[in-house]
Amino acid sequence: MSKRTISQEIAEYVDATPLGVLAYVRADRTPVQRTLGAFARIGDNIVFATNRHAAKVAHLTAHPAVSFFIEQRPQEPPKWKSALFTGEVYELTAARRDEAIAAVTARNAYIRERLAKGGGGDFAFYRLETREVEWLDRSKGGVERIVVVEEVTA
Repeated sequence: MSKRTISQEIAEYVDATPLGVLAYVRADRTPVQRTLGAFARIGDNIVFATNRHAAKVAHLTAHPAVSFFIEQRPQEPPKWKSALFTGEVYELTAARRDEAIAAVTARNAYIRERLAKGGGGDFAFYRLETREVEWLDRSKGGVERIVVVEEVTA
């Protein structure tokens, strides 16, 4: 399969979806999922914010391989669409946070308001470096398309 970037259709679907599900493993390797509203797409990658003191921060550092699942609700089964981004996450340093902050705060009023009140230190911002996107679109015959993202940059 040739490598390529996500399609405009997938990008628009992700951008229009208010919640996503981050799946990762705890230190003891127990799989967990957390619903996140503080996320955004930058190109083929997902950025998100979480409370700096949340347990998931240590878990993501120890085990950075994750998936991020996006689906809109409600949907009729014959027209079902979803996107699953897989790759590795890393916490953004202060020097690399600006683009992520702009993207997340454009979508999430809570984060925007907290940052405006000086609460930026409460948040850790992460970037999911996407390796694959699994796109399911049943309106096109129920065929899954696997999109391998071309570049993985640090």
